[in-house]
Amino acid sequence: MGTNVEMAQKDRLFDVLTHSVPGFVWLSDPDGNVEFVNCAWCEYTGLTRTASLGKGWVQMVHPDDVAALEAIWGRKAAGQDPAQEIQLRFRHKNGQYRWHMVRANPVADSHGQWIGCSTDIHDLVVMQTRDRAQAEILNKVAAGDNVSSILEELCTLGEDQVPGSRCTVLLLNDGGTEFTGGAGPFLPDAIHSVIPGTKVGTGVGSCGTAAFEKRDVVSECIETDPLWDDWREAFAPLGIKACWSLPVYGPDGDVLATFGFYFYEERAPRQDELKSLDNLRGLASVAIDKARTAQALRESEEHYRHTVEHNPQIPWTADPQGRILSLSSRWKEATGLAVESAMGHGWFQALHPEDVDHVRSYWAQRLQTGEPADLKYRIRLEDHTYRWVRVRATPRRDENRQIVKWYGAVEDIHDLELANERLHRQAYVDDLTRLANRRSVEEELGSLLREPQTCGAVELLVVDLSGFRHLNDRFGHETGDAVLRLFAIFLRKCLSEADVIGRIAGDQFVVMLHEPVGEAGLQPYAVKLARELEYRMDRNTRTRNVGVRIGCARSLAGDRCDDLIRRAKMALYAAKEDSNQPARLFTPALQRTIDERADQLELARHALRSRWLVPYYQPMIDFRSGKVAGAEALLRVDHPTDGILSPASIWAALDAPKLSKLINDQMMALVLSDLREWGPWPASMGSISINLSGEMLMQEGLARSLLRKLERKSVKPHQLTVEITERVLVDELAPKTRQCLEQLQRHGVRVSLDDFGTGFASLTHLQRLPVNEIKIDRSFVSDLGRSGTGTAIVKSMIHLALNMGIDVVAEGVETAEQAHLLQEWGCRYAQGYHFSKPLPADEFGAVWCAVTKPDRGTFKQRRPILTRSDGVAVPHS
Repeated sequence: MGTNVEMAQKDRLFDVLTHSVPGFVWLSDPDGNVEFVNCAWCEYTGLTRTASLGKGWVQMVHPDDVAALEAIWGRKAAGQDPAQEIQLRFRHKNGQYRWHMVRANPVADSHGQWIGCSTDIHDLVVMQTRDRAQAEILNKVAAGDNVSSILEELCTLGEDQVPGSRCTVLLLNDGGTEFTGGAGPFLPDAIHSVIPGTKVGTGVGSCGTAAFEKRDVVSECIETDPLWDDWREAFAPLGIKACWSLPVYGPDGDVLATFGFYFYEERAPRQDELKSLDNLRGLASVAIDKARTAQALRESEEHYRHTVEHNPQIPWTADPQGRILSLSSRWKEATGLAVESAMGHGWFQALHPEDVDHVRSYWAQRLQTGEPADLKYRIRLEDHTYRWVRVRATPRRDENRQIVKWYGAVEDIHDLELANERLHRQAYVDDLTRLANRRSVEEELGSLLREPQTCGAVELLVVDLSGFRHLNDRFGHETGDAVLRLFAIFLRKCLSEADVIGRIAGDQFVVMLHEPVGEAGLQPYAVKLARELEYRMDRNTRTRNVGVRIGCARSLAGDRCDDLIRRAKMALYAAKEDSNQPARLFTPALQRTIDERADQLELARHALRSRWLVPYYQPMIDFRSGKVAGAEALLRVDHPTDGILSPASIWAALDAPKLSKLINDQMMALVLSDLREWGPWPASMGSISINLSGEMLMQEGLARSLLRKLERKSVKPHQLTVEITERVLVDELAPKTRQCLEQLQRHGVRVSLDDFGTGFASLTHLQRLPVNEIKIDRSFVSDLGRSGTGTAIVKSMIHLALNMGIDVVAEGVETAEQAHLLQEWGCRYAQGYHFSKPLPADEFGAVWCAVTKPDRGTFKQRRPILTRSDGVAVPHS
C-alpha cells in the first residue's frame, strides 16, 4: 500500500514538473518512440499528444535535421552515447522553424527509457549566425575581397536571416541616379544585363522606388502593385510574388545600394523580421562603404604603382640634408648603376663631369633656402652616353615649417633639349651660312647700343654681293647657295674671331666690329676688307664676276638697332652706285641724297595718282629729205605749281621696279591716246618712239598686251617704235626680251636700241636681237669735231649699222657742225635742240599733221616752227 502511495505521489510530482517548465519534456524508448509529451510541446507545435506518440513527433522536425536524429538513435541503441545534446529546428504551428537545444538522458531503473527536454534558443542561434556571417563579411572586406564577392555574401546572409527569401544587393552610382550593377545569385543573366544604367525612380520596381524615394518599399503582391507595372513581366517567369526593398545609406546619408528580398508567396514582413532587415541594412551599409573605400584605395595604389613603374620619370625621396632615401628601380634601367649605389650622395657619380660643380652648388643652395628645385643636367647611361634630364624637387614640411623630406623626380628631356637647340639655331642661326641670322644680329646690336659705350661708338658694316642675282639666275640656286656659304667662310677668315658676323638678307651680311677703328679709319678698313674679299672671290671661276660693296656707319647717342642698320644700308646703296669705290661711310651729305631720293619717289607717286605725267615729243629729222620723220616721246611732270618738270625730278622712281612700271604704263597710254588723236599715216612717214624699261619687257604677255592696246586705240603698229636700253641685253634678260621684241616686230612695231655704245651691247647682241635702228648716245655726239677718239667711234657705229641694214639715229645734235658731219658719214636721222626742243602733244600734233596731211588748210598756212641754230628754217614738207 505504501508503495502505491509513493508511486502516485511521484506521478503527480512528475506531472506537475513536466507541465510547469517552459520547454518541451518527453519520454521515449531507445528507438525514439515517444511515450509522453508535455503540454508545452502540444501548444508550440499544435500537434496533439496522441499524434505525437511513437514517431509522430518527427514530422515537426526540420527535414534537414532528421538525418542527425537517426544517427543519434543508432549510437544510443549501441550504448555508445548515454547522454545527448543536439540543436534541432522544430516547426511552430505558424509554420516557422525555430532552433531548440535538445538534451536526453536515460531514466534509471526504467528498462531503457529516455527522458528529454528542449529549450528555445532560436534567437541566440540567429544572433550567433548573424554575428559569424557579419564577422566573415567584414573579414572579407578587411582582406580586400572585391565588392562583387562582398555583395554575394550579403545576399547569402540575407537569405539565411529571412527564411524563404531570395536576395539582391544593387549598387548605385555616386549621384544615386542609376544602378551600376550588383549581386543577385538567383536572377537570370537577362535581368542582370539590363540593371546597369537603369535610372531609379518611382515605378521602377520596389528597388528603383526605394532608391529614388529613400524609403523602405514593401510590395506584398507584385501582381497588383503599380510599382511593378514595367517590371512584372520580367519577373513573372521566376515565380516571384512579393518583394521588400531597403535603401542602404552611406555615412553621408546618400543611398549606396538597395537590399532586396524576393518571395515565392505573397507576404509582408513580420515584426521579428523587420528587426532582422534593419540589422542587415546596417551591415550592408558598413560592408559596402568599407569595400568601396578599400577598392578605391587598391585602385589608387595600383594606379600609383603602374604610374611609377610605367612613368618615364624616376621618382625619389631625400632627407632634409639632401641624402637620397629612396629611388625608383628605373634608375638602374636608365643608368646601369645599382639603386643602392645612388643612396646618400652616390647619385653624383652618374652626372656629366662638366655638370657636377654646378649641380652641387645649386642643390646646396636649395637645401639652405628650402625653395623648390628645378634644374637640368646630363646623366651617364649604361652605354656610357649622356642624356639631358630635368630634376624637380619639392620639400614637405611639418607643422613647424621644418623640412621633413624632399620629394623629386628625374625626367628625361634629351629629345626636347635637342629640339630646343634646333629651334634656337633656327631662331638665331642662319641655316645656309651658319652665321647669326637677322634676329640674332638685331638682338646683339640692340644690346650693344643699350650698354654704355666706354670704347666709342658701335661700328657696323653692311656687306653686299654685287652681281649675285645674275649669278643665281644664270647658274641656279644651288650654285647661289654654295657661293653664299663660301663668302661666309671668307668673311670669317678676314675678320677677328670677336667680330659678330651675320646674314640679314639674301646676299647681305653685317659685321659688328669688336674693336672700333674710329670714324677716320672705318671707310679705309671697309675698302681693304672689300678688296680682300674680292681677291678671294676672283680665285673661283663661278664667283670671279661677283663684286663686294660695303656700307659703313657709326652709332650715335640714342640710336636704335634699325637706325644704325638703315644708315649703313644708305652708305651701301651709295657704294653700289659708285663703280670706283667699293665702300662708303655714311655722312650727313649722304643723308641729304637719300632724302632727295625719297622726295623724288614721293613726287612720282603723287604724279601717278594725280595724272601729272605728260609726254613731250622731240622731232626726229630725216637728213635726206629734211622732213620730220617721227619723234621720241619724253617724260615730263606737269606740276600744278612748279610747272613742267624734267624727268630728273622723279629720277629715283625710274630705277624703282614697281614705280617705273606704273610710269611706263601711264606714258604708253598717253602716247597711244595722242597717236589716235593725230590719226593714221603711211609707214614711210616714220613713227613715235617710246622707251620700254627692262621690268616691262620681263612681263609675261607684254607683246600681246601692247598689240591689243594698239588695236583698241586704232593705232597702226608701224606708228610706234619701242626703245630699249642696252641694260636689257644682259644674259638673264635676253631670252624673254628677244621673244617679246620678235613678236612685236612681226606685227610691224619697230625696235630701237637706245644709248648705243654706253652699256653692254655687242655685235653678238645686235645679231641675236630684232633691232631696226640704233640711237647714238649724246655723249658721243657732243665730242664730234673736238675728240678724234669720239669721231672714230661715231663713224664706226654708223658704218657698222649701215652694213647690218640697221638705221642710225643721232641724239643730242646741237650744232650745225655736228649735223653736217653726221650727214656726211651716212647717218640717216637726227634729233636735238639744233632742230627743235621737245614739244607738248598739241604743238607737235600740229607739226605732224602738217607733215603727214599737207592738204589740210589749217596747217598749210602754218609758219615753220622747226628752226636750226643757224637760223635756217627746216621745211615741213
